[in-house]
Amino acid sequence: MNSIAHAKAVLKRPWSGRAEFVGEYLRAEDLTAALAGAEYHGRERIWTPMQTLWTFLVQVLHPGWSCRAAVGEVLAEQAAAGQSVEISPDPSAYCQAREHLPLSVYRQTLETVGKTFQAKVGDAYRWCGRRVWVVDGSHCSMPDTPALQETFGQAPRQKPGCGFPVAKVVAMFCWASGAVRDVAIGPYRSNELALWRQLWGQLEAGDVVLGDRFYCTYAALTHLPQLGCDGVFRLWGARGAKMNFRQGKRLGKEDRLCVWSRSSTRPRTLSTEQWMALPETLTVRVLRFQTKRKGYRSRTIMVATTLLDPVQYPREQIAALYGDRWTVELRIRDLKTTLKMEVLRGKSPDIVSKEILMHFLAYDLLRALMWQAAKTHHRPLHRLSFAGTMQHFEAVAPYLCLFAGTPKGQALYELLLSWIANDTIPDRPGRLEPRAVKRRPKPYKLMNRPRDEMRKALMR
Repeated sequence: MNSIAHAKAVLKRPWSGRAEFVGEYLRAEDLTAALAGAEYHGRERIWTPMQTLWTFLVQVLHPGWSCRAAVGEVLAEQAAAGQSVEISPDPSAYCQAREHLPLSVYRQTLETVGKTFQAKVGDAYRWCGRRVWVVDGSHCSMPDTPALQETFGQAPRQKPGCGFPVAKVVAMFCWASGAVRDVAIGPYRSNELALWRQLWGQLEAGDVVLGDRFYCTYAALTHLPQLGCDGVFRLWGARGAKMNFRQGKRLGKEDRLCVWSRSSTRPRTLSTEQWMALPETLTVRVLRFQTKRKGYRSRTIMVATTLLDPVQYPREQIAALYGDRWTVELRIRDLKTTLKMEVLRGKSPDIVSKEILMHFLAYDLLRALMWQAAKTHHRPLHRLSFAGTMQHFEAVAPYLCLFAGTPKGQALYELLLSWIANDTIPDRPGRLEPRAVKRRPKPYKLMNRPRDEMRKALMR
């Protein structure tokens, strides 16, 4: 492996002309440390790790772009900045470079950017003085190749040769900033709770985890306090159906302390030893509140939490916090719809995993840009448009690279922040839209048989 000093020199060369904003979160020193930790054995090459990551990032920020388009964009930026372009526009070397870069480097890069982003936000946004994570999972489709089918699998109701492999993705989003530090990726049939447990290493004492009813399990509410954390989840299943607010210790209106007993049925995600190691009883606080909106049917929501102190954590505060759980659905929409992560393009399991991590890296950088705009122009962060931020950044990024380190580049960056700050989402409480598609699709038949069989039928 090359020396650290030599690696730093190689990494800094392609990064010198990049946007200064990205350099605040992704430094050459951090990537050097990630490469050293992965025991990366690489010779001095034109497609350095930083050059490869930047081109991959450009490709993700332009949904639908091919590898050829991303390489052409980066080479054009270098040529416009007066740098010598020694790289061929053929994308094969770039594809080989991103395959050669270890998966752990992509993951470490995402963690570094997420931590740096959260450190910059600091204690500006806290709930009752504590940091909150919002957890949720989703799925990503990908091309139908034998390697991807074997690794990820597809929905059982789809016939072989007629469906697409699907990956399950679980992430924890920072409630204050929207930052993501790590992602758990698994096959279609993998358990979401098991994937979530892979992310517990990023939790620190004092954190609060917010999630929907799927995460409200006896094991989770037991393990989180052991980590010094707490959970707020919607109550569901048999415990919700049997909940009686006349029992337990009364803390306030529709606010009770209940004692749960460990079920005799072991969940699939835990071994018998792990399940029997859990305490036989658990004290949980259960709250019930109504959501009332004019013109809508009222809904009753029950929440289970390990925040047992009603003075330090009032019922109204917990109800308002659970109301913010919906923000994670918006963050996932930003990733899957705006950044087009819903349908991936990689042909191998390794590239698919790297593609998912790069989508989250692009998401973190755009969220950091939104936070900088909100801080500079005194705007509420969660009212800024993610899609607008991405479009403004795509328009200005080539010129930021061209004029990096000059007064004109600084003026462009300030103009970009003002555009983002003024692109706010209107406040539309009670907005209701039907989940329906107006534009009719083409009247083609559905592929209900493998392609080879349908092709032979056409030749008859």
